[in-house]
Amino acid sequence: MSQVLDGSNQSYQNAVDLQDEFSYKPVPPTAVVGLALGLLSFIALFGIIGLGIAVFGIIVSLFSIFSIKRSAGELGGKTVALAAIVLSTFFLITGISYQSFVYAHEVPEGYHRLNFSSDISAKDFVEKDGVSRVNPDVMSWDKQNIFIKGYMYPTRQTKNLKSFILVKDNGQCCFGGQPDAKDMILVEMQGDKIANFYAGLVSVSGEFQAEAPTTAGELKPVYQLKGTNFEQARTAY
Repeated sequence: MSQVLDGSNQSYQNAVDLQDEFSYKPVPPTAVVGLALGLLSFIALFGIIGLGIAVFGIIVSLFSIFSIKRSAGELGGKTVALAAIVLSTFFLITGISYQSFVYAHEVPEGYHRLNFSSDISAKDFVEKDGVSRVNPDVMSWDKQNIFIKGYMYPTRQTKNLKSFILVKDNGQCCFGGQPDAKDMILVEMQGDKIANFYAGLVSVSGEFQAEAPTTAGELKPVYQLKGTNFEQARTAY
């Protein structure tokens, strides 16, 4: 008799376990959001925004796992949250590695990387004998081959440009009106080199001329670059 009861109890327990296994448990929204961010974080391979998405995905997924653990079995979705963490972490590490590699190899051999904001536009002109002159720090790059990033000041022509104005940020190129003289560089493409207008960040290589007073339409840039290479910027920094 006891064996029959024991068998019945075991069967009942197995049925309960089976029911629990297939019973529905609500999944917290953060687990789903974390998975979506994990999938979206693949764009970390292409820009700094993607790195931010990957980090945010990890944070959201960790919060989701914390919520599931605190629910004492009332919430499901732990596997989803763990998968989201794995995806976000993978793309974060891969994105940082890839972008670091590109950054280290994007400057052509024989050229020096300059930052438009800190190396050029942050250097105010100096007064000497009542005459405004180029800052000595900027002057030190005169006749040097440089690599620099910026934004193209828009003009009516957008294709096969032999010259264009490079400005330090897209606020100046699109909404800021006429840029300050030290915030723009006249790029003159050399030989058969040309450039097509691009609204995003671009990189330009060439010989820098610190004192080349000239006029480009209504703009009067002081700096000039004899462009030998032009392309959409591979990194955002």
